[in-house]
Amino acid sequence: MDITKKISTILLGLILSTSLLVGTAMAGSNSLLSVKWLAKNINQANMVILDVSEFTHYEKNHIPGAVKAFGPWMTMNHNFVGFMMPTASDLITMIRSYGVNNNSFVVIYDEGTTADDTAKSARALWTLQALGHNKVAILNGGFAGWDRHGETISTRPATPDPGNFTGKLIKSMVTSYSDVQSKLHSQGVTFVDSRLPNQYFGKEKNSEIARFGHIPGSLLWPASYLTNAGINLAPSYFKDAKILRQMAAGVGIPTNKNAAIVTYSNHGKSAALDYFVLHDILGYKNVSIYDGSMLQYAVTKSPLNTFQWGGR
Repeated sequence: MDITKKISTILLGLILSTSLLVGTAMAGSNSLLSVKWLAKNINQANMVILDVSEFTHYEKNHIPGAVKAFGPWMTMNHNFVGFMMPTASDLITMIRSYGVNNNSFVVIYDEGTTADDTAKSARALWTLQALGHNKVAILNGGFAGWDRHGETISTRPATPDPGNFTGKLIKSMVTSYSDVQSKLHSQGVTFVDSRLPNQYFGKEKNSEIARFGHIPGSLLWPASYLTNAGINLAPSYFKDAKILRQMAAGVGIPTNKNAAIVTYSNHGKSAALDYFVLHDILGYKNVSIYDGSMLQYAVTKSPLNTFQWGGR
């Protein structure tokens, strides 16, 4: 058995064994809501529910009153080498069109079947937080969790009045390629790769990614290991906070909650799941996403490591 396959097997075995213990428990976070809470508070004043699932999914059925909000939360940059955050002005216009006001409490949900589904919600949440709007939360389990609980669903599209949302980009939450270059050899910055082990170690890569490997020094914490999606047919519920803390320690995340942490993935979407767990569930205060991620980084001449662990 080659080294990457062996390591993948060990990691997956550990995750599956702990997953069976936690079931569908909700991690402890004000940014993560249960279906029970939302069903009880669905008519709460100033609450806006955003459905970031695919258009066809929304049109088939959605949570009553939810606004179709697929995006774009990500777009190609001017060099066509990364799916990145649109301009702040474009985002503000889009978010206003969803009926979001400055005093709105925004609840975000997705299809809820896979961790990749949940990453859509995490990306939208990070975007709102990066624009300074912290009254935002993710529905644990997404639509699949809502439907499994037998809650009311709707096919009637919501048509909200434009909101008055104003946002200002918090630049420290969005890491650029130039930031990566300056932080790459800093002892005070931890990079976290949210891809699967075979991509991290450089055995495999997505076809659109130019080169194999990971950013030197990066820790490996796959986003797909952060939820219980598919285990005993479960929706994409986040793992219990206790398990997530154990995982963070196991992969080498610093214990200092003020530590600078940069997450990345192939396109910057699954990196948002690691961001959400670190920032909103585990309480790390200085977490950002490398927006260009591997799609941008791999077309440069910057170094990539293969077949070795990260960390320093």
